[in-house]
Amino acid sequence: MAERIRIAGYSTIGLTFPTGLMRDRIVLLKTVFEEAGLETALRIDLTASSRMDLLRLLRRFRNLYDVIAVKCANQRVAIVACRDRRVDLIIFDPTSRSVRFSHPLANLLRGAIEFNLVSSLLKETRAEVFSGIMKQCAIAREHKVKVVLSSGCNNPDQVRSPLQIAALATAMGLSEAQSLAGVSATPLSIIKRNLAHRSPQFVEEGVRVVLPKVA
Repeated sequence: MAERIRIAGYSTIGLTFPTGLMRDRIVLLKTVFEEAGLETALRIDLTASSRMDLLRLLRRFRNLYDVIAVKCANQRVAIVACRDRRVDLIIFDPTSRSVRFSHPLANLLRGAIEFNLVSSLLKETRAEVFSGIMKQCAIAREHKVKVVLSSGCNNPDQVRSPLQIAALATAMGLSEAQSLAGVSATPLSIIKRNLAHRSPQFVEEGVRVVLPKVA
C-alpha cells in the first residue's frame, strides 16, 4: 500500500486509526509509510450520537491527533461539528435520509467537508449514492466551502492518483479549483495549522511564545 501510494504521486497521507489501538502499533505503522518516503498525519474519525457525546470526544482526542474528522450521524451532531473549530473535517453518508449536507450547514461550516470518492463509488453502484454525492458537491460548490478529497482506500487496488481523484470530483460537480485544492492545498493547510497548534510555543490563535535566541 505504501509503495503504491508513493508511486501514485503523494507526498503526505492521513492514516486513520481506531481509538483503542496501542501507541507502539501506531508508531510501527507510521514507520512503514515513512520508510517509503511519505510524510504521515495521524487522524481519527469520530462518531457521536449526541451533542454532548461529540464535545466529550473532542476534549479527549483533539490534542492527540493531527486531523479530527466527524461522521455526522444526525442533525444535532452535524451542527456542532460544523461550528466547532476543533473539527477539521465533516463527513456525510450520501445515502442517509436522517441527515444531509445542506445549505444551512454549509453556512455554518468552519472546517472542510470530506468526500471519500473512490471508496464510495467503487463499492456502490446504486443511483442514490451518485445522486447523494452530486447533491453534496453542488452545495459545496455554491457556497465555496473548503473540500478535502480522499480515496478512503483500504487496499492497494483502490489507490488513485491525486489528479484522478480531482478529475472524479469535478465530474461529480465540484469546481476545478475546489477539486485541485482538495487533493493538495486544503489538506496540507489543515495539517500544518494543527501541528502549529500542538507546538509548545502556541498559546492561542495569533499568540505564540517567542523563544530567546542563543548568542
